[in-house]
Amino acid sequence: MTFRSESLRRAVASLECMRCDRVGATQAAHSNQQRDGKGMGIKASDAAIAALCDRCHAEIDHGKSMSKEERREAWEEAHRKTMIALLERGFLEVA
Repeated sequence: MTFRSESLRRAVASLECMRCDRVGATQAAHSNQQRDGKGMGIKASDAAIAALCDRCHAEIDHGKSMSKEERREAWEEAHRKTMIALLERGFLEVA
């Protein structure tokens, strides 16, 4: 079963964009990698999300200005920054 958490998605969406720092248009952007649970018509696990604004999300998912590898690297960096922000702001706690 794929991990789903509406409260985690909402916390991620409350952050600024981890790529351009834009505030107020952030989405919980899921990984497009199969290793993260992504499949045809199936979103990746909610554990594999990044705080991205609508523009950065679209650019990383479908943009023409970056190669596939550059888009993957940009998402990975945003994911790392998202996890750090969630921990530092108290949205995530280690049990």
